[in-house]
Amino acid sequence: MRACLIAVPILSLMVSCAGPEPQLPPATASAPGTQRVPDTASASEQQPAPDTRLPAQDILPSGYTLTDTSNWATILEDGQRAVLGRGGVAIDTVDLTTFGVAVVGKDSLVFLPVRTDTIPLTTTAVPSYESFPTEHVLWSPASRRELRHLLPFFNAFFSSPTIPRESVIHYWGLAPGDKTNRLYAMRYDFRTARLDSVFLNREDPFATDYRYHLGIPQIHGNEVSFDGVVLDSATWRVIRRDPPPK
Repeated sequence: MRACLIAVPILSLMVSCAGPEPQLPPATASAPGTQRVPDTASASEQQPAPDTRLPAQDILPSGYTLTDTSNWATILEDGQRAVLGRGGVAIDTVDLTTFGVAVVGKDSLVFLPVRTDTIPLTTTAVPSYESFPTEHVLWSPASRRELRHLLPFFNAFFSSPTIPRESVIHYWGLAPGDKTNRLYAMRYDFRTARLDSVFLNREDPFATDYRYHLGIPQIHGNEVSFDGVVLDSATWRVIRRDPPPK
């Protein structure tokens, strides 16, 4: 098996866990007329869940809230969303089902925005609109950056990222080829700016429209599993290959 291990300090990605929030490079400006805004209007048009305010004070920094819970859906997937706010001002409408809102610094968050189509579906008697996740975002009061512009081999649709604890994101890395994609197990620590990567000796053409074709990395103690390929979290090397989950 061919494998590589990378440990790269990426200072431009470092997020402070003490002291003022660093000034990250500004995001590339959108073309005129294409600026994205919080999807608060579309969220309120959906049938709200009974709990309109989530118990977020224990997981979000002081001053941040998740409110106006509602459902979103596409043909292939669905979930819940809420309006993320700070100091009474809406930041964005975010997915709660598969990713949520992760705290990765003193005042920095990672989340998956949800947008609602402006064209109604023609298959329903009552006008309704399809909603869908977009690109994972690293957000702070000073900046907003999409993860695909920050993390190597990150693909918002297929990387199946997770940030379970300690401000560390685990995700599938996709290195595009002519007809297939080389798959890597990737790990990045937002607070120490350490990046680890190992080739999983696997390639995939991704002939599918299903977002979770690659399972979300599973973390059990000192082991991290990418569809049955188990890595030692200390060395970030493959230690065994279990049968993939059904």
